[in-house]
Amino acid sequence: MNKYLYKITFLLLASLTVASCSDFLDVVPQDKILEDQAYSSEAGVQNVHNGLYLQLAVNNLYGRQLTMDAVEILGQQYNMSGSHVKNKIATYSYDETLPKNTFSAIWQSAFTTVLSANKFLESIDQHTEVISAEKANILKGEAIAIRAMLHFDMLRLYGPIYKVSPADPSIPYYDAAVTANKPILPAKDVIAKITTDLDAAIALLANDPILTTGKTAASTAFDSNPYYSLNRGQRMNILAVKCLKARVLLYAGDKTGAFTIVTEVINFVKANSFINWTPFLEATNTSNPDRIFFSENFFALSDYTLYTKQKALFDSSLDDFNIYAPMLSRINAVFESNDNDYRSLPSWKIPITGGKTQKTFFKYEDVTDKTKLFRLQIPMFKLSELYLIAAETAPVPADGIAFLNTLRFNRGLTNLAPSAVLATEITKEYRKEFIGEGQLFFYYKRINSTAIPNGSASSGNVTMNAAKYVVPLPESEVNFQN
Repeated sequence: MNKYLYKITFLLLASLTVASCSDFLDVVPQDKILEDQAYSSEAGVQNVHNGLYLQLAVNNLYGRQLTMDAVEILGQQYNMSGSHVKNKIATYSYDETLPKNTFSAIWQSAFTTVLSANKFLESIDQHTEVISAEKANILKGEAIAIRAMLHFDMLRLYGPIYKVSPADPSIPYYDAAVTANKPILPAKDVIAKITTDLDAAIALLANDPILTTGKTAASTAFDSNPYYSLNRGQRMNILAVKCLKARVLLYAGDKTGAFTIVTEVINFVKANSFINWTPFLEATNTSNPDRIFFSENFFALSDYTLYTKQKALFDSSLDDFNIYAPMLSRINAVFESNDNDYRSLPSWKIPITGGKTQKTFFKYEDVTDKTKLFRLQIPMFKLSELYLIAAETAPVPADGIAFLNTLRFNRGLTNLAPSAVLATEITKEYRKEFIGEGQLFFYYKRINSTAIPNGSASSGNVTMNAAKYVVPLPESEVNFQN
């Protein structure tokens, strides 16, 4: 799998070899003792399960690198010119030490979390006396979806340009808690395994409380224990899994399948009041702006160190060689110099301190009211993406424009003319909508854009190709392939 797993195997084998044969027969392995303790109660099972979300929020995954840092740099979201500390990532210099270490760490953390998910799935099936089948289905559905999501993002990062080379080698797929390396699979085979996992997760989550009580309220569907129903919007609930499946199908070129699933979720949202567009006054509130559009999120990841990262990456006191900020002309071009778009002004401002003349990023800055539910949240799947997917996959172009106009209306913008070039307008919305969320680079790669705006220059584009879009597999993986 990767070097981390081989270390586990080595340490386990080493511990066994120091005991005599007779001693070995009499001793229960330490990892088995710890597992039995962890799964000896329902609370223990919940703790292990919650640990998966804690792993997702680490810096090497969605707590930083896969949302606001490395993949955003690859998407040219910031000015990383000259001697900026992350210039080598911005120039796709994957053989240099910093990019190599960064992407190796992402890979290791992703597959460590996959291993944890697989071990959880294996263990919960071995301890059926601790938790009811109905509750277990919820937890298992989430774990399988987490496994699928991590494989998908590793495929998007390290795999080929799928639109061009779906049969090319990509990544391995781990659907069991094993330490032996799995073979590198063609990208289309990985997609097949991801969709199989997502279908399994959707089936297990058929009775997800989010469908009846929404994404924040608790229910009594699973007795009085709030773990299974409270704050479902901060977990991989069934709606989030369906959003992910739509994202996967679109990536694989199945526009019909993607359109079917997004319209299913959109129609569900319209028929219920669980998820709503964020009103202008909430997004632009002076003291407590909801810059992440929390009411629209199907799944937002909790990160209790978020404001530390905001200061470390985006604070105006940082010097130009460390701050993650775009050139003023570039961010103005993204929002077409329109501050009526309430993705612009609340999240992008020229700061009053720090001496900066460019706009800096405030999306993840703390708010005054510490009881706000959107504090410490990183968006993962949200309503706007469903409308963008629907716009791109609608069989009738006029319907695509209508879906896009719904998104624009709920961002303070006027309707597009019927003659608007749909693909161009979709790209514009991706550039506005997902800053700090890690989706733009993957969008460019999916459509195989041959040029993208150069974030480190006031004008001009970066010419893109497979050498830039495809991050090389880490040496820790390549060296252990059979």
